[in-house]
Amino acid sequence: MRPLLKFFLVGLAALALLIPVGLGLLAIGLPVMAALVVLTIPVVAVFAIVGIPLFLTAVLAVVILSIVFGVLGAVLAIGFAVVKLLLVVVLPIALVGWLISAFMDSRKPDRTP
Repeated sequence: MRPLLKFFLVGLAALALLIPVGLGLLAIGLPVMAALVVLTIPVVAVFAIVGIPLFLTAVLAVVILSIVFGVLGAVLAIGFAVVKLLLVVVLPIALVGWLISAFMDSRKPDRTP
């Protein structure tokens, strides 16, 4: 119980000290923030006039590039799937067929004219 009481009293003392410090920082910070807002209005206006079209152009370029690379990635993925299917399924079947054909041809009697 004693550590809980100590924690409560230390927290109460910290609040008693920090509330006046916070009010002082608030009294200093609000006028500084108001002055900074007034000073940034021209910068924000220039960004709005120049930056929004540049931003929209950049977004459009990124969208177009993402569509191009997305379609390219899909085509490459289908190509890789076809090659994998060829290597895993078709090639062994063709090899077995060729071996059977070669074996059957070797068993035929030799017909020399």
